[in-house]
Order: sequence, then structure tokens, then C-alpha cells
Amino acid sequence: MARKKRSYYFLCIWLIAIVLLMTACGGQTASAPEKAESSGSSEQVIKHAMGETKLTKKPERVVTLDNGALDNVLALGVKPVGAATVFADHPFPSYLKGVEGIEKVGTINQPNLETIAALQPDLILGSKDTHEAIYEKLSQIAPTVFVETLGATWKENLKLQAEALGKTKEAEKLLNDYNNRIEEFKVKMGDRLTKTHVSILRPRKDNVTVYLRDNFSGSIIQDAGLPRPAAQDKNEFSVKLNEERVADMEGDAIFWFTRDEENLLTSKIMSNPTWKQFKAVKENKVYRVSDETWLSGLGYQAANRVVDDLFANLAK
Repeated sequence: MARKKRSYYFLCIWLIAIVLLMTACGGQTASAPEKAESSGSSEQVIKHAMGETKLTKKPERVVTLDNGALDNVLALGVKPVGAATVFADHPFPSYLKGVEGIEKVGTINQPNLETIAALQPDLILGSKDTHEAIYEKLSQIAPTVFVETLGATWKENLKLQAEALGKTKEAEKLLNDYNNRIEEFKVKMGDRLTKTHVSILRPRKDNVTVYLRDNFSGSIIQDAGLPRPAAQDKNEFSVKLNEERVADMEGDAIFWFTRDEENLLTSKIMSNPTWKQFKAVKENKVYRVSDETWLSGLGYQAANRVVDDLFANLAK
């Protein structure tokens, strides 16, 4: 009888040991994928204009080196710790909200590396066509991601910057919202859409720069389905005109912006007989718009401001 009790006792111990062993093994099996997932989500490699950049964590202290990056980062719900401005004495663009407390890090053309380093960023966003010469120095400060160029590529730039920030889904939503607004504009324009040739002018002191298709505002006009006058319907950035080529500035609607209050358009062109014969002039469809958005915004929020102007002036 005692022998049976001992056998029963050892059997129970053996069964308990097996259960504990299986539980331990099961726990390890369940935790392994969780560890792998955590490891995969904390590190990513971003392919960009300068090659590849490894990010070991989700960026929290971001520095932007151009208006487009600043615009996009804010649109994605991230407030940079530092950003460059167009001119040293200029504030951040007035159409952007939430810029209070962002430290200036020099100008877009000449970022201040010491100021950037002092901010201890974990991500720097810039562009190859502007900042290629300082890429290596920036990369020594923090992981650095560059878009190829600025302007007509603003959508691709938004996607790349969102990828670096871990905000890909947010960027997709923003672009869907933009596309929906574009479609709404086309519907409101109706038959007028293909009959409204849009001219885009930037007057300066000694010339009038006509923006063609391959630039920021030109790309939005193209998205909106608005045709360009024959002289401006080219896949190029811009062309500079003088008083002898006023005819090439014509459009059914003319949008213009400038940083120069003293400029050739207001001082001479607007009194030119050829200008006065333009359909847009006769029908009061010459609109001055913001250079902050049409010229130097270069991001998602600026693009929507351009669309706002199209709604307000053309889709009445």
C-alpha cells in the first residue's frame, strides 16, 4: 500500500513538471514574434536622394531646412524643434499655424550647423538641390533625409518625409483630401474648366517671370485641369519676359505674386496698350495672390491655399 502511494506521489510530481515545462515553452514561443515585431518597428532604412539613411527610432526632434519640409511636417502633426527661413530677418510663413517656439536655424540657402547641432535633432529634412554640399556634415549631427528637388514634386516629397516620420498613413489621407478638393473644383467649374487658360506671373524689378508647368503652382494648375496659354504650355520651370513680349503674358485669368513692391508689372506693363487688351484685364480676372503660398510654400498646406484661390476667383 505504501509503495502505491509513493508511485502515485512521483507520478503527480512528474505530471506537474511536464505541465510547467510546456507552459514555459509556450510562453517563449508566444513572446518571440512580439520581440521581432518590436525590433522591426524601431528601425527602418529610408531611401532618398542621397542614398539610404537608417533610423533607429521614431523621430521626435526634427529640423527642417526648407519651407516645403516645414509645411509638410506641420501638416503631419509634428512640430519641428528648428527650421530655416527664406531670409535671415524673415519670420516663418504667416499661413502656417503652430510655428511658435520653433527655433530658426539660419536661412534655407545657408543653414547654421552649430545651431542645428545644439538642438540635438534626431532627424534633419532638406533637399539635394539646395543642401547637397553640407549633407555629410548634417549626417554627422543626425540622420538626414533629402528630397531630390522642390516644387512640382511636392507630393512625392510629402510621402518621403512622412515615411521618415512614421506618418505614411497620415500622408495618404492628406493627399486623398487634396485630390477630393481638386475633383470638387472641376465639378464646380463645369464647362468653364477647359476654356479658362491660366497665366502665372512673378514680376520683378527688371522682368516678369512667367511660371510654366514644371513648378509648384504650375503643377497645381495642371492638377485642377486648367489649360495654359500656348506660350506657357511647356514642361519647363519658367521664362523671363520684358516689355517687348507682353503678349506672352496673356491668359483668360491671370494670377500674379511678387516679393518686389517696385516691379515691372505695376510700373510699366499694366499701362501697356497690349496688356489693356487682354481678356483677363477687360473682365477683371487679374488676381494678386500670396507669394508665400504660390511661390515659396512648396508643401501640402500651401497647395491647399492655392486651391483656395482657385475656388474663390474662378469657381464662383
